[in-house]
Amino acid sequence: TGVTSDMRISREEVFGPVMCIAKVSDDDDDKCVEMVNACDFGLGSSVYSANQDRAMRIGGRIKSGMFTANDFGANYLIQSLPFGGVKESGF
Repeated sequence: TGVTSDMRISREEVFGPVMCIAKVSDDDDDKCVEMVNACDFGLGSSVYSANQDRAMRIGGRIKSGMFTANDFGANYLIQSLPFGGVKESGF
């Protein structure tokens, strides 16, 4: 927790069992999407929220190749699903 946009781990593609948690001031969805989309990479994203509809709205605005709401494994553990990224994570 406590990851900030100036930290290397928040700006690079990380492969491994790592979850970066960054707090968004004022619980602001627009600030959240802006922070996430500022990253040069976009392989996959996951949004966790007590409100499933909110998670889906936020996820629909994130520039990544794959998205899950309140889940991680669906995109990565089911190899028959399409797999790919955007930006520096793309083909």
